[in-house]
Amino acid sequence: MDINDELFEVAGAYLLPLRSIEDTVNKKAGIKVLIETPLGFKDVGLELSRYFSNKGLDAYLSGRNVWGSCDFSLVRDYDYIIHLGHALPPNILRTIITNFRADIDRRGVVTVLNIRDGPHVILAPIYYKPQPELLGRLKSIVNDLIKTNPNPAVTYALPYLLYAHTVAKEFGLRIASEPITGCFVGFPIPDNVLFIGSGYFYPLTFKFLRPQTVVYLLDVFRGVVEDIEHVYRRYLAMKVKSIEEFRKARRVGVVLSRKPGQLRRDLVEPLIDRLREMNKEVVIIDADEVSPDVVNNLPVDAVVNTACPRVGIDDLDRFAKPVINVGDLLKRNMLDLNNLLIW
Repeated sequence: MDINDELFEVAGAYLLPLRSIEDTVNKKAGIKVLIETPLGFKDVGLELSRYFSNKGLDAYLSGRNVWGSCDFSLVRDYDYIIHLGHALPPNILRTIITNFRADIDRRGVVTVLNIRDGPHVILAPIYYKPQPELLGRLKSIVNDLIKTNPNPAVTYALPYLLYAHTVAKEFGLRIASEPITGCFVGFPIPDNVLFIGSGYFYPLTFKFLRPQTVVYLLDVFRGVVEDIEHVYRRYLAMKVKSIEEFRKARRVGVVLSRKPGQLRRDLVEPLIDRLREMNKEVVIIDADEVSPDVVNNLPVDAVVNTACPRVGIDDLDRFAKPVINVGDLLKRNMLDLNNLLIW
């Protein structure tokens, strides 16, 4: 890992490849830049917008939340969209290229998507800067874990890369070759995983793809380690219930998302055929986001989600009607729960 030389500290707690981002932007007068981040990184977005404003650009901070690299803005008012904080997995990249015929320009840790008749989209990481007091506490926790679970594979989501490498180096543990996302793991999933991060969203990816893997979450901010099996079981129960209720539905909405890396028009015909085989009335619905506010107000009995597959898993307790994913419907056995992220 040789990225530290190009990282700049931002807001005291983050590191950003500022020079690599700046080098991709044409800084002539009148250039308009929109900077977007997940909600937890808005202070980084603010500092970057100030930086570009001081360089003479018209820089705006987006107030919109972004859920992944699949979810960047395509507002043609801007010359550049700078999207911070998410890895770009190949499944999302394929969808973007299919939808927009984008040219790809990789510049180290920064990726530029040149959208035909649209803005240049710059995808760049934000890394948490490892804090000594947190690292001291984490090392003690990991030491206790590996006494009973030797040699777990260290894995991480993009913002936690520096924490993950520090822990792996300290204990001589193997580390994943790349970050994971909420819908993709780009390496063979081992039997025993130690995920470095915070919250359940990312480590659950391993369980949804390979249920037999034992996954420990090392939460860098809470300073705890836990086996996430109990969380996975809760989501599994919600998934089974939703599939069973879906089977009783008469009118089904197939929801397409307009998010650039989630729009899957190619799925419409296969889904219509499958639903008609099941003697269901089909309604095709165009939406920006497959959210509870949208789904709960649709005049249908159930919904097939063609967007992010995590919608049809993580959010099931927020929907007032059954929601399943396209992968659930197209499986020969809808209750085959071995891979819940087929998309």
